[in-house]
Amino acid sequence: NPRLPPTTMSDLSMAIVPSLRPPPGPPPTTVAVGGGKPGVTRKLEVDGDIIEITPLGAGNEVGRSCCLFKFRGKVVMFDCGIHPAHSGMSTLPYFDHINPSEVDVVLVTHFHLDHSGSVPYFVSKTEFKGKVFMTHPTRPICRLLWHDYARISKISGEDQVFSSEDIEESLDSIELMDYHEERHHKGIKFIAYRAGHVLGAAMFVVDIGGVRVLYTGDYSREVDRHLPQAEIPLGKIQVLIVESTYGIQNHEPREQRERRFTNSVHEVVKQGGKCLLPVFALGRAQELLLILEDYWERNPDLHGIPIYYNSPMATKCLRIFETYTNMCSESVQQQANRCSNPWNLKYVKNMPDRHQFQESETEACVVLAAPGMMQSGASRKLFEQWAPDKRNGIIVTGYSVRGTLAHELKSEPESVLLNDGVKINVRATIKFISFSAHSDYNQTADFIQQLKANVVVLVHGEEHEMARMQTKLRHDYPQLTVTKPQNCSTIRYAVPAERSVEAVGTLVEEISNAKRVRTEVSGLVVEEPGGSRLLLKPEELSAHTTLSACALQQCHRFAFSHPLALLARAVRETFDEVLVEADRLVVCDCVTVTLVRQVLCISWDASPVADLVADSVCMAAVELTRCPPAMQAVLGQEDPSQQEERLFKVLCTYLQQEFGKIAVDDAARRVEIEVDDHHILVDFPTRGVKCESQAMADRVKGLIRRCETALKPIAPF
Repeated sequence: NPRLPPTTMSDLSMAIVPSLRPPPGPPPTTVAVGGGKPGVTRKLEVDGDIIEITPLGAGNEVGRSCCLFKFRGKVVMFDCGIHPAHSGMSTLPYFDHINPSEVDVVLVTHFHLDHSGSVPYFVSKTEFKGKVFMTHPTRPICRLLWHDYARISKISGEDQVFSSEDIEESLDSIELMDYHEERHHKGIKFIAYRAGHVLGAAMFVVDIGGVRVLYTGDYSREVDRHLPQAEIPLGKIQVLIVESTYGIQNHEPREQRERRFTNSVHEVVKQGGKCLLPVFALGRAQELLLILEDYWERNPDLHGIPIYYNSPMATKCLRIFETYTNMCSESVQQQANRCSNPWNLKYVKNMPDRHQFQESETEACVVLAAPGMMQSGASRKLFEQWAPDKRNGIIVTGYSVRGTLAHELKSEPESVLLNDGVKINVRATIKFISFSAHSDYNQTADFIQQLKANVVVLVHGEEHEMARMQTKLRHDYPQLTVTKPQNCSTIRYAVPAERSVEAVGTLVEEISNAKRVRTEVSGLVVEEPGGSRLLLKPEELSAHTTLSACALQQCHRFAFSHPLALLARAVRETFDEVLVEADRLVVCDCVTVTLVRQVLCISWDASPVADLVADSVCMAAVELTRCPPAMQAVLGQEDPSQQEERLFKVLCTYLQQEFGKIAVDDAARRVEIEVDDHHILVDFPTRGVKCESQAMADRVKGLIRRCETALKPIAPF
């Protein structure tokens, strides 16, 4: 696969392999890792370092948002929505394209049905066994919207995608999280950030093995009256999955848009007409209500004209908005801090029963009614009644999906043919003034620049608009890799093997010093479940990780009826470093041997080297205990002190023949040798050899071992 050059060493180098269906797993990628001598490499097999992104919905379309992300055996599903222009099972994402049991976690960005509406079906009617995460306001609103959708589907006679029982079952699998809260699930690390758009909307950063992917869902960088703008997540983002709802279009300035909107509403009602504002029940409706409330307050001539909000669902959700005022804009929070309910609107009232409204209301009024695309419900009924009257006006303030009535009105038809075959003449004024909380092109381009992402995947956009946005992004930012996968098309990115660690603690200073003097440092590498690695001192393990360090001290005890010196001589046949003290032996600076009342105690701190040395000492002691010929061979039928004296004399003769003149201290049993400008000191009782030249010291130690071996008696057969 072709690779794109990374912009920095830490950036992701990507290879794009579009596919209509998931092909067999990729073969292991072979990478060369420098090590040892210059020019020498060792090869490692790196398997699974392939990012796979597959839209199951919202690929070259708007609706049923659902995007699958796979990396290193982990599977994350972003959003799980339904398509507003379809009905029955056709509203669902393409779940038959995947194995639901492989999905580890589902991250739902917000409560709109095109992003959350398939959750009850996916949790209760598939083999999914993972967890669903969303923010605190999202779950209670989702519960109300899901029940409402199930009720309407049942009334309209459509195939029910899920039932009320399925909804309650799915709620048990949902876990809640706050903004900026880091959560872990099965080795997947993810954080939620503010996304604007609607109350509780979140964008998710997923970190697996140090590779960070950001999924925006629906987001808005525009400052609203009731919501703060979307945040810029901290840290490097390698892959950005971003909405492209408006393609290359840019929103008109906010003040100008509000002025045009309020003037249009004013114009309709002053001529005695009725103004219909099709809105989504939650989100943009609250924004428009605040705009109208403020405009009515500033225009006394409108005080007698009612504003109706026809949404029982929104009335139920009002308590949720009041509960989570802390997640709203600063102005809303300040009003709440002054003990004034920001959602207690003076000029807005609930719409009476539709039949009573038709009989009693003949004067000018403003009605906000759901749904925003007028595919059914109250907004559709009011459109049918009011569209033929030229005094009336319909202002579409949100985004409309192809195939819905709201989208059809963009072509300014003289009449529309409804699904039931009824033809409606359209004489009312039709205007489109978008307050849709979706990012426009300039906002998205700036967002990408600030994130410094080098791979962008476009989702949630009509095919034509998405293609234009892809072309413009590639033209404006040639270094970007921009793709727009269709539904069920898998995009793959090859990720170079990660060979870096983050040093922490006192090791950081050691590394700095090592760079100056070119020496090696030693530390412990700890890899976290998410894949990030730390390099630290073992004793600092508990200070920088959730792990704790422990030491295992081992000890063998058994009966041993022989002198400790006898064991020391047997052990010296295997190891050079045997320190003999009055009441103990120390072997290789890691194993201690003591003898108390004919009980031999061999103790050491567990480690690979110490375990090996301890095993050898134990075997030597056991052999001396159970095999008398071996013991006799070590003793040599000679008093130990006489044997040592004889060995010392032989050694002195051997050293004199080897090096010439030597200085002998018989009392201390020490020998000093001067050879080739090297001073050698031999301490015979401890078998220690001191010399500036390690090679010369090793040579003398070898001579000592040769003497001991030569004088050792042969064991009788």
